Amino acid sequence: MSHGFRFQPSSAFGPVSTIAPSDRVQLRRLPLFRAASEEALAQLAPHLYDCRYARGETILREGQYCDGAYYLIEGLVDVRLHAGAEAADAGRVPAVARPHDRQGASRGSAPPAPQAETVVLEELPLDLRPGDRAMLGPGEIFGEGSALSRYPIATDIVAAAEVRCLLIRTPALRAMFDQPEFASFKEAFDQRYRERTLRNHLRRVPLFRDVGDEALDQVAREAELVSFKPGRVIVEQGAIPEAFVLVRGGYVKVGVRVGVRDVAVTYLRKGDFAGETGLLLDELWPFTLTALEHVELVKIGYDRMRAILPARPAVERQLWEAMVGRLKRRAGVAANPLRSQHLQFAMDSGLIHGESVLLIDLERCTRCDDCVRACADAHDGLPRFVREGTRFRRFSVPSACYQCTDPVCMIGCPTGAISRPLGTLEVAIDQRTCIGCGNCVRRCPWDNIRTVPYTTSAGAPINLATKCDLCVGRSAGPACVQMCPHGAATRVNFKDHERLQALFTA
Repeated sequence: MSHGFRFQPSSAFGPVSTIAPSDRVQLRRLPLFRAASEEALAQLAPHLYDCRYARGETILREGQYCDGAYYLIEGLVDVRLHAGAEAADAGRVPAVARPHDRQGASRGSAPPAPQAETVVLEELPLDLRPGDRAMLGPGEIFGEGSALSRYPIATDIVAAAEVRCLLIRTPALRAMFDQPEFASFKEAFDQRYRERTLRNHLRRVPLFRDVGDEALDQVAREAELVSFKPGRVIVEQGAIPEAFVLVRGGYVKVGVRVGVRDVAVTYLRKGDFAGETGLLLDELWPFTLTALEHVELVKIGYDRMRAILPARPAVERQLWEAMVGRLKRRAGVAANPLRSQHLQFAMDSGLIHGESVLLIDLERCTRCDDCVRACADAHDGLPRFVREGTRFRRFSVPSACYQCTDPVCMIGCPTGAISRPLGTLEVAIDQRTCIGCGNCVRRCPWDNIRTVPYTTSAGAPINLATKCDLCVGRSAGPACVQMCPHGAATRVNFKDHERLQALFTA
């Protein structure tokens, strides 16, 4: 997905030793580009950078996101997976507590429905276990999963000697995948993912969590890896089913044909699957799947899936539950297309990326601004959001960080000041290391990061980035929600369809 980001190459903790646009003569010396046409090379060149790192310099760090793949030309890099790297609850981002909902429950209201969680699929360049280390040498590639599918980096990658890399930015990667002269590169690229990472990703998806290693290896060997550009139809409603699909990157609209258009029923993101109706009932596709952005899929043949199911009733039960739930939503939307308006709004506005979106019920809100004052009190007098924002039905969406599933604001931070530790929800800015470069401000697609004036210890003025951090470290949770006297403020994960339906159709 492109948002017109300005590229600022950097290492995790500071500027790389040297970085420069790649020279075409030098590119021709690399096996990767020897057969490339001049036209292809001219198209790719603006997105290719020659990077050099000193021994001991961190190239990528755990939890970071990057906007390109690193092709190692010279030297060695040390891949370090920390001993405590496994995220809690098998790699799932925890749901956000909603203190005001607990208050509401004490007043006799129904307890809130459990909030949806997100599977964390990481960029793991090798099949490592926590505490392991490995070396990568010339010809190896790392960072590609983060570049293409927005995986957080699961390891620290450090220069073990003087290192020279070619940084292939995401636009160049996608262009190479589309050109026949780089077909062998795409094939090797996919094979690397299949051998190194696919099984790990399958294991993180609840559907495959308890499938044995032998069966999972067979799935990984036979799976087909496919990509779709934004707006492309992946499969049409009524098509003959051919395979079960798992989303490994991007967002997919699930629609049902009502009259002459497709109406949104739900959407899929990393770790979600589709195709269970054809698998279980051998029925035609009941939905149309459309790529909302660049989408990466894993296609698993029905024969392989059917070989797994007989010995694993829990997996089959999950599939049946998913199928019944989706068909019920499909029937409801087909009968009343207005029920899906909030989903279309979420797709159009980008809210589907949000793990914790602040909503204000305008029928309850008295504009007292207690939420803003509470936010300011929790952040040294400076509020981290603007109460006014986009409106949908009776709700306002303030200008506040969504805590996106894939926080692109983190890409290219030159000091690592903006971060999200693996397995956590809060994307936070450390103002002790922020230098006010504005990189994250420009990268945020939703304009939810701003700069505010500070004064350094030396008395010099500086504008530093600031954003909502869910009041990280505050035991009572986000102050804006807790301190609203009317229960108007709430936070929602936009994957929690049941809660969204209850909010927007009440």
